[in-house]
Amino acid sequence: MAARRGDRPTLTDVARLSGVSIASVSYVLNDRPDKSLSTATRERVLAAAAELGYVPNAAAASLRRGHNRIVVVVTDATLAGETGAQLVSALTAGVAELGHPALTHENRSEERLCEVVASVQPFALLLASFVSSATRERLSALGVRHVVGLGPRPEGADDGDRFWEMVIGEAQVRHLAGLGHTRLAFLLPGPHSSRLLTARARLSGAQAACAQLGLAPPVAVPVPLVRETVATELAGLRQAGVTAVCAHDNRTAVAVLAAMSDLGWTAPGDMALVGVGDTWHARLTTPLLSTVRMRGMDLTARAAEWLAAAIAGGGPTDVSEALRAALPPVEAVRRETT
Repeated sequence: MAARRGDRPTLTDVARLSGVSIASVSYVLNDRPDKSLSTATRERVLAAAAELGYVPNAAAASLRRGHNRIVVVVTDATLAGETGAQLVSALTAGVAELGHPALTHENRSEERLCEVVASVQPFALLLASFVSSATRERLSALGVRHVVGLGPRPEGADDGDRFWEMVIGEAQVRHLAGLGHTRLAFLLPGPHSSRLLTARARLSGAQAACAQLGLAPPVAVPVPLVRETVATELAGLRQAGVTAVCAHDNRTAVAVLAAMSDLGWTAPGDMALVGVGDTWHARLTTPLLSTVRMRGMDLTARAAEWLAAAIAGGGPTDVSEALRAALPPVEAVRRETT
């Protein structure tokens, strides 16, 4: 007899329809090669399961394995926005390629992250956020079999090495310096912005590039997305001899262009400007915004590769160096503001 409409089919239903024991059904559906069953028996069980629409109980399977198959992709606030969403989507797609369901968790607190892991009991974590060495050890102690991703955050530091952001700031400076600018400014977000850690890393790259080129360090200025405030800061920068500005992102670059319009300035005549990334902001401004961008990287394939290697026992749990080696070059997109 088939399961009643609305009821979830069980092993008992499959056994009844196929005419074999519950144990035999379990062996077939769990693909137990150590159990000797005839081909005819296996075919009857599979046909009955298909007819009933039987779906294995994931919770029961997890109990048998001692874990579930979930991989938690751990993000942080710096991945907000269009580019961050694309990155997270690529990581979860990489997890899915290995046949694992993916959940995402924004790391606002390492204590909270541990609580979530204790509750979910995932098979693996893919870290797109920095956590301390102590937290990594605790996550493993909570039963996570594989903790893979960015390396541990240095003890006492509020962030890790965002080298992939540093090369963005370096490219901005090299683009402007190549056009003859020697006195630069770098515009940061306000102190409470979720983008501050990213912006600081880009500033660090800009500072390094200035040092390598023999230029004075860029003037670092935090600005809100308020055109009047930005206009005031720009006027002060020009008085100080600054001729070009690196915006930490394209939203800030748009605010700079608005402020320049209020001041009656033009770019690059009164002030050159370079943003970050080929986002929609850059393609809609007047004048068109010059930016720097990183060429595409197949992060989906990389995530799948790193996770698969760790699961197989042949790959590192800290993939920072592998990521560094895989980074594509950063290129300038010169439009009308430089």
